[in-house]
Amino acid sequence: MSQPIGGEKPGAEVQLEKKGINALQRYRYQKWQQNTIDFDPKFSCILLDTEEELREIAQEELSIRKGCAAPGGNPTERLRSLNIQFWLLSQKWWYCRSNLDDFELRAFKLWRLNPRWYMHRALVEECIGRQGCCARACGCCQKREISPGRSLGVGHCTLECACCRKSRGFGVSTMDRKQLKDWFKMCAKGPSHRVTRYRQVSIWGLVGDSEEDPSNMIDAPPSYDQVKKCKC
Repeated sequence: MSQPIGGEKPGAEVQLEKKGINALQRYRYQKWQQNTIDFDPKFSCILLDTEEELREIAQEELSIRKGCAAPGGNPTERLRSLNIQFWLLSQKWWYCRSNLDDFELRAFKLWRLNPRWYMHRALVEECIGRQGCCARACGCCQKREISPGRSLGVGHCTLECACCRKSRGFGVSTMDRKQLKDWFKMCAKGPSHRVTRYRQVSIWGLVGDSEEDPSNMIDAPPSYDQVKKCKC
């Protein structure tokens, strides 16, 4: 019998596939934790930070095209600049994805097969807590228009969400933006409970106190039942 090579799925995973996604992803998570002794675990954090930046660009582009962007500047030139930035960040995203541990990568690929992964209850709660669109009845996160070329920009609100800007009634200064980004950056120095929880649900689809199938935890906030179509 030939020896296994890197990237091959162990027999334990094959058996756990019959028990459901939660058991399978938990096994992969535990193996990944063991492997972080030999591999740098920060690649997944950098990947998630990069996704946040990609979302910002996608949402700013959408705002510009719908005429909801913040005043000032040349829209055509700004769109051109954003397109370049998105391309560069997509290269960075792929680099980080390519450096994920084998167990983490298989978990990531399985979870992200669901195009609505980001509507997991834990991530919706995060958006609500940050006073994003999930905290209101607009339904933007659920219905946000993302073009095929911007699939990496799918997700919840950023500082570039036009609906959020309209709702709060003010812009966010450059200094405040930097502070907010530093607070929520995944690649923070030292251990962070928030980073651990956010990474668990974004990469594996797991929540620490639940053994429910992650796919069954993808839904919309109650307020979406009374949605009024958002203008921006």
